[in-house]
Amino acid sequence: MKRNNTVLITAAMAALLMLSCSKNNGSSNNIQITYLTDSLRKVVTVETVQNHAFADELVLNGHVDCDPNNVAHVFPMFGGTVIRMGATVGDYVHKGQVLAVVRSGEVADYAKQMNDADLQIITARREKSAMHDMYNGGMASDRDILQADKSLKNAQAERQRLREIYSINHITGKSTYEIKAPISGFITEANINPDMQIRPDQDEQLFTIAGLDNVWIIADIYENDISKVKTGAAAIVKTLAYGDDKIFYGTVDKIYPVLDAESKTEQLKINMSNKGYLLKPGMYANVFVSVPAGRGSYPAVPSEAVIFDDDKDYVVVVDNKNVLSYREVKLVKETGTLDYVASGLNAGDRIIVHNALLVYNSLK
Repeated sequence: MKRNNTVLITAAMAALLMLSCSKNNGSSNNIQITYLTDSLRKVVTVETVQNHAFADELVLNGHVDCDPNNVAHVFPMFGGTVIRMGATVGDYVHKGQVLAVVRSGEVADYAKQMNDADLQIITARREKSAMHDMYNGGMASDRDILQADKSLKNAQAERQRLREIYSINHITGKSTYEIKAPISGFITEANINPDMQIRPDQDEQLFTIAGLDNVWIIADIYENDISKVKTGAAAIVKTLAYGDDKIFYGTVDKIYPVLDAESKTEQLKINMSNKGYLLKPGMYANVFVSVPAGRGSYPAVPSEAVIFDDDKDYVVVVDNKNVLSYREVKLVKETGTLDYVASGLNAGDRIIVHNALLVYNSLK
């Protein structure tokens, strides 16, 4: 994968250089200009500069957790013997996918009830037909007709009830039923094996399935920092697994009101989109939370967008015609994840963030 990305970046840079125009006539800075092409868009990211209140950064310890709203625990509906497994721990399953097949005496009893219900309907229909013949011959009353109709409807209702039980419990045969996934996600726990005996009243779930399209970042706030952190604060998440190569951006959407009695910390939560399932429950994370510093607001950009060259700071700007150029900026504060700009950029400007250095080098 890394080799393919390198080839793609190299090709995009080569295309960028080929498209570079000659130096502007009469220009004093001799900056070459090129365009943000479709091939270049594949290897860079473009962001719009926004004003941010001047803030300090609070570094918190945290971890990745499942969103409990996307976690399902699967229990058996009937007792029996597991005769086939359809998935196990680590597998991704789709909603409705068969996880296991169980042979059950209780299911066999429902199969018998279904057979009896079918026979009862046949009998009720015959009795209704015979009753109508007797009524036409003057040998039965209106009450007899109503009773025959009622008997048939009761038999049909019983069969419909059993069909609902079959559907809800995924009964598939005369003595088997399927255990199916209630949601799509990864199986994170499985307490089931082939030929295992299971009971409908057991406390332990057979499967735990977690949808990881969204995850929670849980971080600990020490007691002396509690007053600094507010809901809605910008947050940046780094993990040991990816380091500075992959940074995740989010906002604090909840602060829990209770302190842990032992650690004397309060927890905050960040609801994070998890494209590609890069964030895995249990991962350790460093969480950088912006806290107000009370010194006005400035245009702020991600630190990776700023290039330090020859004792000066630069960013690569994209104008409204997708023309690229580099521009010197003066920084008023650097936090390591977010840089505040005193001059050189305004809110609304578009800049290259990811792979900004590659584009900058090609423009020089």
